[in-house]
Amino acid sequence: MKLNHIFLLLAVALSSSLFAQHNEEVTIEGTYRPKVNKVDKILMKPETSETSFSMPSTEIHLLDIQHPFTMELDKLTALTYNAKNASKEAVTENFLMAGMGTRISPVFLYKHHSKLAKNLALGVGIDHFSSWLNMKDYGPSSFMNNAFDVSLTSSRYNNYQLGGGIYYKNDLYHFYGFHPTVSDVSVLEDATRQTYNTIGAHYGVTSASTRLGEFSHHGDIDYHFLFDRFDGREHDVRLNYELDYAASWWGKKSNPQNVGMRLDFQYAYFSGYLYETQKGVALNYLNRLQFQVNPYFEMKDDFYRLHLGVNADVMNDVPRFGVYPDVKGSLFVMNKKLEFYAGLNGGRKLVTYSGLIEENPFLGREVNEIASPTVKLGFEGGFRTNVLETLDIHVGVRYRNTANDLFFYPTSGSSSNNPLGTNHCFGVVMDDTRLVSVLANVRWLAMDDLTLDAGFAYNHYTMTNLPHPWYRPATEGDLKISYTFDDKLALNAFFLYQGGRYDGEVNVGGSSSKMKDVFDLGLGADYKIKDGFTVFAKLDNVANQKYQIYYNYPVTGIQFYAGVKLQF
Repeated sequence: MKLNHIFLLLAVALSSSLFAQHNEEVTIEGTYRPKVNKVDKILMKPETSETSFSMPSTEIHLLDIQHPFTMELDKLTALTYNAKNASKEAVTENFLMAGMGTRISPVFLYKHHSKLAKNLALGVGIDHFSSWLNMKDYGPSSFMNNAFDVSLTSSRYNNYQLGGGIYYKNDLYHFYGFHPTVSDVSVLEDATRQTYNTIGAHYGVTSASTRLGEFSHHGDIDYHFLFDRFDGREHDVRLNYELDYAASWWGKKSNPQNVGMRLDFQYAYFSGYLYETQKGVALNYLNRLQFQVNPYFEMKDDFYRLHLGVNADVMNDVPRFGVYPDVKGSLFVMNKKLEFYAGLNGGRKLVTYSGLIEENPFLGREVNEIASPTVKLGFEGGFRTNVLETLDIHVGVRYRNTANDLFFYPTSGSSSNNPLGTNHCFGVVMDDTRLVSVLANVRWLAMDDLTLDAGFAYNHYTMTNLPHPWYRPATEGDLKISYTFDDKLALNAFFLYQGGRYDGEVNVGGSSSKMKDVFDLGLGADYKIKDGFTVFAKLDNVANQKYQIYYNYPVTGIQFYAGVKLQF
């Protein structure tokens, strides 16, 4: 019977042109709120499986080179169906994953979580991912990501929950998007190298009281200092505070009403020289400050949920003031197995240097003229359902009218980030856009041991000045299959497709062409030797596709990973 299951898995994979995701074995525990991963990685890193213990959140992740994947639709509720192999393992304090890829790509992850006292927990994380073989016919392309974080969380202190931590990140990249004409690789290695270092801290406090007739509070403080190889420096401070009051003014006490307000403050300052030769001559900077107020009222009953609010902000940008809707509601039928929802939204996003390089680490320094992207009006609507016990479906429609939408384009010139004078770093250009998207997610527990997840999105942009929404796909889809053969062996496969992308015009003045569609297939397997000791294998980009994420920046092609996972 198990062999029949394997043949069925392979048949589905081949008939669907299946492809592999970089996710580990899926288990069904608690609320299922998946989001489609940003998976267009230039060098795919195998993801780690969820550990059986809950790590304190420090929001530190390895910075893989990625292209945004927009399908982010939450499911309705946890599925009531439980796979027979979905039981939790024994709680452990340590998780370690170590492996190596065929392009000399070591991957290492260590997470620790332990109780220092009855209400005090310690979390430690260490991450490393790198690759040291260069791509053929392109500039040096090795890179390295390192991260370290420490956190402390208190489950209760004077009726409050407290948590905080510090972290450090070090990321090294090369601007490899050119065809070298010189033979001295060491010169190119140094000339095209960029490093980003980030030191940060986070502290949060939440009131533990959830009783009716009492105020609840939540506040966070975040700070980071980022500096790069060419004297670029950014300070980013964020504070948010939310006050909420719940009471049962009418209806059942199990369905109270909430009134509250959220306050957000952010200040980001970036300074650096546009060209290395300009030191002491001209300073390139980005200076942004934003204060937001979001009052709201919420009410719900057995068959509906309603949120009424408004977003207002003050910013040192044009315009100074902004007011945007924050309204959403849901209607439940069939004993909450089917939900119809709709909402209006809007708001401004403060642009930071760290945010830009997270999306595109090959960024140049032309950042001082960037305005704030503003969703003047957004709409979302759709339905979610899990009427069938083993099938979870979400279909949605999105509309966004955005001013100052940001797009990347390849630049030329001889700057510190582009020392060879070739078109291999990127600038940012803005345009007003209108986007209509149709999105769908489906999750199907086909049998006890077989799970299929599929997503699809169609995006239609209307541009004001630019000919195309550079590097953003018109159509995209993914399909993931997870199969548990027995208590020891788990298999998975993933396929990603993106089509209708265009590369940016050189200096916003050259030609723009349609990019090769993305077809990415991956396969993976985990084999448990014994409790707490698992070996894994991953095969990424099975078809060895050399599609480009950005202009002249192709993916590395096929790569095989193998390693171990330990829980102790």
